[in-house]
Amino acid sequence: MSNNAAMSLDYLVRKAQHEDAKRLSVLAAQVWLHTYATGGVSSLISEYVLNELTPEKYTALLQSPSALILVAEQGENLLGFAVVQLGTACRKAQDATAELATLYVQAHFVGMGIGSTLLKEAQELAKVQASSRLWLTVNVKNERATMFYAKHGYTKIGTYVFVLGDVEHDNHVMVGAHS
Repeated sequence: MSNNAAMSLDYLVRKAQHEDAKRLSVLAAQVWLHTYATGGVSSLISEYVLNELTPEKYTALLQSPSALILVAEQGENLLGFAVVQLGTACRKAQDATAELATLYVQAHFVGMGIGSTLLKEAQELAKVQASSRLWLTVNVKNERATMFYAKHGYTKIGTYVFVLGDVEHDNHVMVGAHS
């Protein structure tokens, strides 16, 4: 993968390994809670995090031939990661068959180029592994992420509804530019 320096932060981007599952789980929970539990941690939110962002789920992803996980780390510390799901066609863009399922960077490291590097590497993997551009969904209230993707050439092409409990959350469906 690549070595990068942004604002004097040296980190390495590499493919995730089996032993990364616990760190992936903890970082996912931290970023998810920071992003979506803005009103506190409800029973619904705690159930979601404890059931969906587990080391076992990341172990399964790491074993899946259709999932590619990239991690950004500094020494032994995980700073961010990206999950690309191959063979997941976007209904609104049939040529986009690789989904950027997750792109998380720990809040302390946002704005240091890690997300951009992970996105670039994920786009390259999608192109090489699936001859595809990436597509993704992002919560409509997550303006920072929406602006990040737009800055990187992604355009909104539709809407997807994520249901948590009995509450519907609108998400933008965005697709990357043709390469």
